[in-house]
Amino acid sequence: PAEREQKLYEAAKSDGETIIYANMDVSAMKPLTDGFMKKYPGVKATSVHFSGAAIITRLDTEARAGKPLSDVVLSGQLGVLALIDKNIAARYRSPEREFFNPGLKDKDGLWTAYMTNVMVSAYNTRQVKKEEAPHKVEDLLKPRWNGKLTMDSQSYVWFGTMMQYLGEEAGLRFMKRLNEQNISHQRGRRLMTQLVAAGEFDMAVETNLNSVLSLAKQGAPLAFAPIQPYFLSPSLVFLNANAPHPYAGALFIDYLLSEAGQKIIVRVNRMPANAKVKSPESQLLEGQ
Repeated sequence: PAEREQKLYEAAKSDGETIIYANMDVSAMKPLTDGFMKKYPGVKATSVHFSGAAIITRLDTEARAGKPLSDVVLSGQLGVLALIDKNIAARYRSPEREFFNPGLKDKDGLWTAYMTNVMVSAYNTRQVKKEEAPHKVEDLLKPRWNGKLTMDSQSYVWFGTMMQYLGEEAGLRFMKRLNEQNISHQRGRRLMTQLVAAGEFDMAVETNLNSVLSLAKQGAPLAFAPIQPYFLSPSLVFLNANAPHPYAGALFIDYLLSEAGQKIIVRVNRMPANAKVKSPESQLLEGQ
């Protein structure tokens, strides 16, 4: 392993840099790129931020033009799977994948989930009593929540998950009734969670648990509703099939999936996928 790492590092230094497309926010990406550059001097890591599904459009456009600019892609958008099916990803089996659950990596080595988001309903504790908090998704349809809910305008993963969980017929019926609750739509889960914390809304239909916990730790009046089952939304990392700097890209993926990289994921309030690294979210949810 040490010899392999050294050879890859030497090749990465010849590349000189790696370009990372990520729809993770800048404040979370910077510790990762800084940590990588500190460990591997001579290899620059530059992260380009995308909001939501915009990363899918950029990747598709570059692939069609035959001019990919990124080496590594970090995305939690489902649409990225369709792009992977179009041969946009290179097969790269990082040795760090050994410590990842089979459900968090594909067998061909095309992608690995480097972190997961736990999707929860979050409420303002000053405006909602603990006993009022929903215990099942159908509770969101109660008159109590009419005009009091907010939801991300790009809740595709949650929508698909609910359709799978409830079944198509019951799922569509649920969605139509939920729409009748006069929901206010926002773009961006963190913004939406902040609005709930500020008292603009009583509850967010679905948001990331890490945002709820980090804001609550800062004193925000937030808690998450005990609606089960909890759903995990994975964020994937893959190497671009035509990466301009493939060795530097591969080295960054190794770092991201390693214990060092995954501990940074915890530090920026995300839930790591490496089985050797625990997070506050995983410890909180154990036994629930």
